[in-house]
Amino acid sequence: MPPDALQNSIAGVFLLGLFALAVTAQVRVIRRIAQDGGRVRTAEFRMPDGLVAIVLATFFVGMGISAIFRHAAKGDAVTIQQVIPGSIVFVILTAGVAGFLKYRGLRLIPLLGLAHVSPLRIAGWVLGLVVVAFALSGTANALTFAALHGKAEQQPLVQLFRDVAQQHDIGAMAQILLAGVVIAPVCEEFLFRGFFYAVGKRYLGPIVSGLACALLFAAFHLSISALAGLFVLALCLTLAYERTGSLLVPIGIHALYNFTSLCLIYLQGRGILPSP
Repeated sequence: MPPDALQNSIAGVFLLGLFALAVTAQVRVIRRIAQDGGRVRTAEFRMPDGLVAIVLATFFVGMGISAIFRHAAKGDAVTIQQVIPGSIVFVILTAGVAGFLKYRGLRLIPLLGLAHVSPLRIAGWVLGLVVVAFALSGTANALTFAALHGKAEQQPLVQLFRDVAQQHDIGAMAQILLAGVVIAPVCEEFLFRGFFYAVGKRYLGPIVSGLACALLFAAFHLSISALAGLFVLALCLTLAYERTGSLLVPIGIHALYNFTSLCLIYLQGRGILPSP
């Protein structure tokens, strides 16, 4: 067997084994959730929270549809000047939801499990489960890439980072890293897992809520070609939240996932790694 073929075979077996382990790990989590109901608290949520969740989710869907049609009509791309202002708007929106919950009398720290898990355990969960997330979402992305015959369109922010990495624009890369590795994981996990999923679980159950929130999360990122991978990633993040009961775990997984992905894109943009 030629050396290249042998290397490809070994890599294929390794990836297949990693995928099988990831699926096994998630099935075990699902079984545990089915037995004990999971660790995400929902009893404190009431109808006003559900109404706010519906309004906000509808707003996200409308914003996504509008952006898709606008991009199709004009071919607009995200610019570096939009990154930080857009992130600030998202922070304000997230703070508004948190303020509403506080006004309702909910204590966010115990509700979101921000204090009951030690930092060491959080780090362990994050490092272990991010591998699972990469294995499963990476498989979904690879299948999508194959189905589209290699013509998959990148997420707008990912394409922008690829462009500035090729130009070696340190300032622009720093802005995208701040938005993608710090702001997005905190805000998105609070909204999609801490709020949307928890409220949905309260009234619809974990399965319907988990699938609906994963679809909303995937659509929110405005990339048809990345939809399947983002959907699977969202499910992994939800299962991590249910398994540990602490929102810090999906936040950490999300941040490390984004950081690792951007590092790989940077290496590809600089020609150190081959582009897909």
